[in-house]
Amino acid sequence: MINIVTVCGAGVGSSMMLRLFAQQILDAEGIEATVDASDIGSVDPSAYDLIITTSDFADALRDASTPIIRIDNMMDKAFLKEQILQAIAEIGR
Repeated sequence: MINIVTVCGAGVGSSMMLRLFAQQILDAEGIEATVDASDIGSVDPSAYDLIITTSDFADALRDASTPIIRIDNMMDKAFLKEQILQAIAEIGR
């Protein structure tokens, strides 16, 4: 099972929307994963296999060894799907 976290400033806005979209994509693809939402101040990147966030927060997490998907147009589900599937394929290598 893959552990994914979506991150935003407070953990209740964009991270919740990204969590929902990511879970829908994963469910549609039949990929077992846990998707959590977190705020930037309390997220532990090492506890996850993949981080999904905007560029601003990705810059704050740049020292993390966990792969980060940067998404700035949260309504672009096709881009999010492409990035999630690519990242999962690379994690599996």
